Amino acid sequence: MTDTLRALFLLSLVLFAISCEHRAIDSDDIVLAEAGNHVLLLSDVRNNVPADVYAADSLRVIMNYQKNWVNRKLKVMEARRLRLDQNREVQRRVRQATESILVDAFNEAVYLDMKDEPVTQSEAQSYYESNKDKFILAERHIRYRHIIAASLTDAQNARNALLRGRSWTSVAEQYSVNPQKAIRTSRQFFPASTAAMYFEEMNTFLQLIGVTEISPIRRIGDQYHFVQLIDSREAGEHPQVDWVIGQITEWLMLDRRKKHLRSMEQSLFLKAQANNELRIYDVTIPEQQIEIVQDSL
Repeated sequence: MTDTLRALFLLSLVLFAISCEHRAIDSDDIVLAEAGNHVLLLSDVRNNVPADVYAADSLRVIMNYQKNWVNRKLKVMEARRLRLDQNREVQRRVRQATESILVDAFNEAVYLDMKDEPVTQSEAQSYYESNKDKFILAERHIRYRHIIAASLTDAQNARNALLRGRSWTSVAEQYSVNPQKAIRTSRQFFPASTAAMYFEEMNTFLQLIGVTEISPIRRIGDQYHFVQLIDSREAGEHPQVDWVIGQITEWLMLDRRKKHLRSMEQSLFLKAQANNELRIYDVTIPEQQIEIVQDSL
């Protein structure tokens, strides 16, 4: 154990002994700080910090959390000493914040209570076909092959093999420095502006060459590159359904949740009316009392 950790541990034991008078604490927990009647425990830090962040540098995380917690509690204590919590504007903002939190909590509870039946592939495809006009490509999309070879000889051999009609998979597996990525990328369409985006010269070739054509070989860093255009979809065309199926599925699930929430809101409205807990009055504002402001921009 480092000196810093040992000191932190000993300090925690002392604080633990003092704080036991104010708060029931698990015997295996560690007190990190006290401010007035408030106690910060190690478990508080662990419960409020993402596990991966905590694991990366637990001591730094603990000390930063401890410092921020102390500063926050001291400010709250001083604000109450100054009776700022009695200020009408502060109370109004607290009420608004409380209501917002409660509304969010209610919405979340409704969503969690909802039985989420998965959106089927056929539902998503049906939505796409019925709303095809909403799915228009804003820019040209292309599918391409990109060979990154370790040597000029490998790049030349790969290019010649493709020109002779050898299968793409076998060429990529033999000559590409990362065959799995090359094969996976070649199966997807990309906006032309972002295709091979980390290699500007390759992106430029893809804008110029035609379908099935292969670019010249270029050395970039210590490796050798070329691209081949496989397919192209112009701006204004419809995307393939599999490009947008995931997005459609999310939309449909979100729409279900919104409808479920609206149904719950209607139920609350009717229940409040039935219990005489709700009164809504007609409000008529004379036209002369409404100031019409015309945008002059």
